[in-house]
Amino acid sequence: MEYIAFLAVIILIVGVIMLTGIMEERKSKEMLREKLKKQYGQYSEKKYADGRMESIVSAVQYGGNAKDKFVIDDITWNDLEMDRLFKAIDYTRSAAGEEALYRWLRMPVFDEEVLNRREKHFRFFEEHEKDRLDYMLFMGDVGRTGKYSVYDYLDYLDALKENNCLLTKLIDVSLIISLILGLAVNAYFFIPFAVMLAYHCLSYTKQKKEIEPYLTTFSYFIRILDSVKNFDGMSKEFKEEFKAELEGIKKDKAEFASFKRLSFLAMDNNIGTVSTELGRLILAYLNLIFHLDLIKLYSMLHVVKEKKAVLIDLLLGMGEMEACISVVYARAAFDEYTAPCFVEKKENGRNLYEAEDLFHPLIEQPVKNSLCQRRGMLLTGSNASGKSTFLKAVAINALLAQTIHTVCAKKYRSNYFRIYSSMALRDSLLQGESYFIVEIKSLKRIFDGVEEGGVPVLCTIDEVLRGTNTAERIGASTELLKELARKGALCFAATHDLELTTLLEGELDNYHFEEMVEGTDIAFPYLLTKGGAKGRNAIKLLKAFGFDEELVEKAEKLAGGF
Repeated sequence: MEYIAFLAVIILIVGVIMLTGIMEERKSKEMLREKLKKQYGQYSEKKYADGRMESIVSAVQYGGNAKDKFVIDDITWNDLEMDRLFKAIDYTRSAAGEEALYRWLRMPVFDEEVLNRREKHFRFFEEHEKDRLDYMLFMGDVGRTGKYSVYDYLDYLDALKENNCLLTKLIDVSLIISLILGLAVNAYFFIPFAVMLAYHCLSYTKQKKEIEPYLTTFSYFIRILDSVKNFDGMSKEFKEEFKAELEGIKKDKAEFASFKRLSFLAMDNNIGTVSTELGRLILAYLNLIFHLDLIKLYSMLHVVKEKKAVLIDLLLGMGEMEACISVVYARAAFDEYTAPCFVEKKENGRNLYEAEDLFHPLIEQPVKNSLCQRRGMLLTGSNASGKSTFLKAVAINALLAQTIHTVCAKKYRSNYFRIYSSMALRDSLLQGESYFIVEIKSLKRIFDGVEEGGVPVLCTIDEVLRGTNTAERIGASTELLKELARKGALCFAATHDLELTTLLEGELDNYHFEEMVEGTDIAFPYLLTKGGAKGRNAIKLLKAFGFDEELVEKAEKLAGGF
């Protein structure tokens, strides 16, 4: 009777512990759900592992025939500070979602059907908060992969040689046979048993060390596969909206049945099948003796290598669904947004970029500007007047329009564009190249893009050829910008050379940004104004910022002589 009472107490204690754990987990989920709710309408403050932004670039090549698609190059991406924008709108909680969003932003789409399908999914998540939060929560359980891209891990597996473990399996069988014979027939059979056991234990450590770095990869894949079951708990509306995607994901998962089967043998610290410390200890000794984990790991490796394309397809499907939620959160954070309207053909032989109240998404309390360009634009104005920010706003919004179908404006209408920039260049000291050489190379890639034909080019150029003397800069800039216009590129260029406003009047529309200087006070309205800048105000700015009046007067006198 005492034993029964003791057992009942033990069962009760275990039950209380399990119930407490379940309640704590549920409470934690609810707190997280509330946190995610509060994030809606705010820019993301997500933290990234050191080196993550360098490694995430590898995700671009896995975008489905990525080699055949246009990809925003590194110069343009860095000019537009797209890493900063990506971080601000990345609300994903899994590596697959994070990389899907990044891949979207680097690969503009020229297909209205693709963009409309994305828009439909965005609208669904905007209207269904519960599904949005449920999906974010279970993708959070999948988690991230730290510094490296999940696709990097896939590539690392290519370097790991497959092993059918035939010798291991033969030794396992021999160990069992010699043990049985030693117990049932003659103790001498324990000698070969001991020899094989010693060999197996010693070789285990070496083999385990070789494959251990890849456990993170397998662990992540298992979490992805496990998460598919969560779709069963999603709403009927969700299942209808993402019917095609879910069918593809479940079909892909089915091909990994053998990968998942008995995976706890190799991944006991990640899989709940072996739930107690005693169970893990027993399994560790069995693995040491019989190499069960190594046999399973090599079996899993074979499946991954054989079905790599299927796994990538599954990751893309789940990641892009989560990326949709990020776009919804980003739209709520933007001061204003609109879905773009695209013009398939040129209007009167010209490309179009039309926007009402356009602004840069990361500027607080932005000044909004409207424009309607059927040919390029030449911007003049002093430093800090807003030229560079406007150029970035033009290019960024063209990119957002063709990736996340979202523009920071009241209205937006344009052709599809391949987007290039040449703005924030630096001397390439490590390669021994001057600023001017870097500029020339940067401009040449834009001309090469134009020469390729096909989808028209939109380019933003800040201070054309600033790395050379005035006379040559004006001459070369004039001909370069004329040639881009003649070849059909829609070019937005900024310059301090007012001579270009006259030389390019027949090719580009003149606009400028003004500054207001009154005594020692200076103000920048950041409003786009038609026509070229009226004069040179750099010397006035010296006075506004407190330089000696005599110095300013001498500078004005010298400038007047040129």
